[in-house]
Amino acid sequence: MPLIDLTDTELVHIMDSLRLRVADLRESPFGPELDDLANELEEIEHDLFEALSRQDDGWPAPSAQDIHDACSCAHGCAEAEFIQAGMDGREQLRSMAHARRQQLLKNDD
Repeated sequence: MPLIDLTDTELVHIMDSLRLRVADLRESPFGPELDDLANELEEIEHDLFEALSRQDDGWPAPSAQDIHDACSCAHGCAEAEFIQAGMDGREQLRSMAHARRQQLLKNDD
């Protein structure tokens, strides 16, 4: 998809239009059916606002590798450790249940 160069003023006009459209959709009598569309348009408006606000802020956009490196730091992320502990616990329960089934089957023979 080709990129379009927009001025700050043009971006503000697009964001204002999106905001007005979202308000119209939220006030519509068909609200529940249009909530997804309103949410998508609101996300686009937020993305544009962030892009406009982050211009020339001196911070480069993080790459996927930067995000991965930040989450897999030497001491590990609390979230990753929590998820891994849950997976390990589940596997331990599965192996214990399997061993118990094998023992019951062996006793039945």
